Amino acid sequence: MSTIAITFCPICGSNDLQKVFDTVDHFSSQEMFPVCECLHCGFRFTNNFPSEETIGRYYDSPDYISHSDSDKGVINRLYHYFRKQMLRKKVKLVATHTTGDPIRLLDIGCGTGYFLQAAKEEGWSVTGIEKDEKTRKSATIRSGVTVKDENALWETESASFDAVTLWHVLEHLEKLNETIHKIEEIITPEGIVVIALPNCHSYDAGFYKEHWAAYDIPRHLWHFSPETVEKLLAKHHLQVVKKVRMPLDAFYISLLSEKYRRSNLLTKYIRAFVIGVTGFLRSLTDPGQSSSIIYIAKKYK
Repeated sequence: MSTIAITFCPICGSNDLQKVFDTVDHFSSQEMFPVCECLHCGFRFTNNFPSEETIGRYYDSPDYISHSDSDKGVINRLYHYFRKQMLRKKVKLVATHTTGDPIRLLDIGCGTGYFLQAAKEEGWSVTGIEKDEKTRKSATIRSGVTVKDENALWETESASFDAVTLWHVLEHLEKLNETIHKIEEIITPEGIVVIALPNCHSYDAGFYKEHWAAYDIPRHLWHFSPETVEKLLAKHHLQVVKKVRMPLDAFYISLLSEKYRRSNLLTKYIRAFVIGVTGFLRSLTDPGQSSSIIYIAKKYK
């Protein structure tokens, strides 16, 4: 299998790296991968991960939630419930921070197209990109928009979009710096980038450590904190102008983490609820404790 070994930090370029721990691909292969950290800037990442050409098999399951509409099982049903609750909030968030009549939106990693559909219903001009062919077809059917493959991003002209969104997508992309550089190029001077990411410095991440479900290795290559997101975006002339907590994620991630710890049924639900509530309450005064965060960024003036 072709793998990618990281020897220099993708954000700051330092080679002062150390392994934090090994963790298991609980979802798919049961293989072990190291999670490493840059001692200079604090950025975490999965190391020795499969290349773009070989990583597909780690997503190859009908239960992979972002590629599926299955509501089988409690965790899947919770995911779909939370997604439904967030859709209108996401549309409102983007609309509040950008201009355009209509708003020209590019959703990268659009999955099965729910956000595309919601944005289109608002009268926006929407474009979707999705790597997985089967998922791309589902998104096209749902949204009524021809969803493009990943090559379309690199062919996009400068200043083409008022908003580019990546809802829990950036952590999957091997070409991290190249992607952010291209996004900065294709938004208008007043355009925005909206990036939702798990937060590896969250309360629940600290509690579950290597069992934290949002590490999701090897599908998640990069593990962000608010500090490292700002450093990455600043490197590409983008400035974070707002951070928005995603409070529901702590409950879902905690429940999945308990499953990975093989907790008994009673413990699983009680402890996941307690960790979710604690993380939520802490995030009220310190957003950096939130399990997931939405970052809104604009070009430097």
